[in-house]
Amino acid sequence: MNEQDKNARRPFQTAGERLDDLLGDASQRLEEETQTLIKYINDELVPAIRDHSTNALRIASEKLSQVADQMDSSKRKP
Repeated sequence: MNEQDKNARRPFQTAGERLDDLLGDASQRLEEETQTLIKYINDELVPAIRDHSTNALRIASEKLSQVADQMDSSKRKP
């Protein structure tokens, strides 16, 4: 290879290095954002969902008890 061929390939080499830097920065940022999202889900969403779920189960339990009472009372009527 002559010197002219080597110089012609350098823009591609530097473009590759710049692309590696850009993708490296993006992957690091993505990693940080993923960790932030996981922390938010664990600290905020999961406790709220559990709280609302227990309330919903209590309400459902009361309603089922009322339905069972109605079914029992309808059996007693001739």
